[in-house]
Amino acid sequence: MSNTMKALTIGENSSAVIKNVPVPENYLPNQILIKVSAVAANPTDWKHIDYKLGPVGSIVGCDAAGTIVKLGKDEAEAKHIADTYGYKVGDHVAAVVHGCSVLHPENGAFAEYALADAALVSKFEPKTTDGYEAGKGLGDSIESGSAIDSFEKAASLPVSLYTVTVVLAINLAKKINFDEPTEWQDSESTLLIYGGATGFAQYFLQINQLIKGFKNVVTIASSKHEDLLKSYGVIENFDYKTENFLDEIIKKYPNIKNIIDAVSSSDTYSASYETAKKLFVNEKIQVVNLMNYNSSQIAEENRDESKVTVSSTLLYAALGLPVPFGPVTLPADPHYRKIAIENISKLNKVINNGSLKSIPVKINEKTGLEGAIDAIDGVRTGKNKGEKFVVRF
Repeated sequence: MSNTMKALTIGENSSAVIKNVPVPENYLPNQILIKVSAVAANPTDWKHIDYKLGPVGSIVGCDAAGTIVKLGKDEAEAKHIADTYGYKVGDHVAAVVHGCSVLHPENGAFAEYALADAALVSKFEPKTTDGYEAGKGLGDSIESGSAIDSFEKAASLPVSLYTVTVVLAINLAKKINFDEPTEWQDSESTLLIYGGATGFAQYFLQINQLIKGFKNVVTIASSKHEDLLKSYGVIENFDYKTENFLDEIIKKYPNIKNIIDAVSSSDTYSASYETAKKLFVNEKIQVVNLMNYNSSQIAEENRDESKVTVSSTLLYAALGLPVPFGPVTLPADPHYRKIAIENISKLNKVINNGSLKSIPVKINEKTGLEGAIDAIDGVRTGKNKGEKFVVRF
């Protein structure tokens, strides 16, 4: 293996630049080296570039699927990882990587090789000898509903699926139990998801059913996704293009206690907050967002903390390190990491027994880092409607 590799990095003036860089060797405890075979684009990728959250020269990307080529920095670490997690060189895994990191700019998913925390990867078994989706070429789409058995499907998992897991376990206080639970953990209240066709929401709905979390879930998404969402247990979907759709939701489902803003733009966050205020009767309504927003992002004249509780999640905290995020640095959160590791490790079961199904995937027409640039731009401009943009390496 060469000591250098190609990677997609942040350039000057918020650009994305392909560069030759060293293969990462700065192993943190518990890390494995992966040869990347497919990556998926996420909103966090372009936001780190455009909003200058990542340093110039840092490697972009958080979602990767590939093959383990090294366990740990030395033999002792390799033995610990093998004994603790059962992983070995040659295993196929999906991994979350903190791309555009201030602390570790030398590591990111959009590269030929990436380091990943062994506690935050998921093993899968490819169906084909080369690991790629059988019968699908560049530019093709992979429909939802099949097993996670290719690099492309696996690349769609980490950021979305792991975020789902910590939101359920921490923000919504649900037990992650895949041993055929018989009773719903919440059969009384209704959960509203704003952005029901996002990758996060599609995996959330599946995991919610598998653990019998919320019995009653309604979503906001384009009506073209309605059949898919109902197959995931949604009792009703509201098209965001319909006039006064939020008022209709409030009127029909006054027992909503939690709203998840799966889009987490400034507009959807404000709308979710306003909806929560209107739903309030005697108990605060919780708005969960995925962008670390708090009440201060709501205009003071519209803010009412007596009626609305805001909570958020930031998957980077699962890595157990401080997270410089714009003008603030979030301290390391050992509790978050503990809960994340405990519950993300359970996902191997549903990934490999076929209970968890793939979401729609669009394979980029270009391979490698040129394709990664395309995929990031596609997410930036909102072209990924209900599907994950994935790139073959």
